[in-house]
Amino acid sequence: MRMILSANTLGAGSGRRQPCQAGGFTLIELLVVIAIIAILAALLLPALALAKQQAQSSQCMSNGHQLMVGWRMYADDNNDILAPNDYPYETCYATFARKNNVKNWVCGTMEQAIDSTNIAELTDPVGTALAHYVTSPGVYHCPADQYIDPQSHQVHVRSMSMNSAVGTTWYQYYAGGTPALGAPVQGGWLDGTSYTVPQSTWLTYGKTSAFTKPGPGNTWVIMDENPYSINDASLAVSAAYSASTTYIIDWPSGNHNRAAGIAFADGHSIIHRWLDPRTYTTPSDLLPGQGGTGGTAQSPADKDLLYLAPLTSAHR
Repeated sequence: MRMILSANTLGAGSGRRQPCQAGGFTLIELLVVIAIIAILAALLLPALALAKQQAQSSQCMSNGHQLMVGWRMYADDNNDILAPNDYPYETCYATFARKNNVKNWVCGTMEQAIDSTNIAELTDPVGTALAHYVTSPGVYHCPADQYIDPQSHQVHVRSMSMNSAVGTTWYQYYAGGTPALGAPVQGGWLDGTSYTVPQSTWLTYGKTSAFTKPGPGNTWVIMDENPYSINDASLAVSAAYSASTTYIIDWPSGNHNRAAGIAFADGHSIIHRWLDPRTYTTPSDLLPGQGGTGGTAQSPADKDLLYLAPLTSAHR
């Protein structure tokens, strides 16, 4: 008679050892897995960061394009007269009694916490001239701008500012009567050394038809401004320069990995990479929201300002 032994019987009675079937990892195996995960993370994180930067850049360019579409539609509805770009940074829109008197392409100063957190101002047609054409307040903010204002402890509602050579007057008309309402802005900082108005050296642009030099495709209108220097909605860039000296008044942003979004009068927008850290790095003694020191000479010349100056204005 054949005896059939079970596995348990064989193991118990034959003296043979069963293979060890312990669960889990050994310490060495666990360390190997952790090392592999770390290597994969090191490989993937830069790619993810790059993808995020590219997405933010695309959104910023889209925002700039949308602003330019609204800007052009405003001019089309107002006999080719451009939206005002004449709002003084020392006046807070939220507390101004006669808000229509300080109407601008977009109202509010990022210098004051009461304006810098008031997103409703961006779509208020009483103060914001483009409100009927740009209905989404998020368009005014660069997605890469994560600066936290030390006054409000919040992100600014606006990152974009307009070329100080572009637009028309509004506030100055009510303040002193000259220049006339709807006249081209005077471009007081275009000479780079001091604020001088009226000035007759450099072109300013109060109508879309005025972009004769350097032309609509070569004149910037909207740019991301450095969150430390942003105040009113005007970004002053000098049109004057020499081979050895450039001038900086307001600072562009470097939020896109040392680059900024720029939109031009013909509607196209770009992300431009800066070559000189002085372009987007504000002085250490510049208080947040206090604006540029104005007319600061840079020697040796800043390559970025050599690029920007001829795109800002041209000799009359």
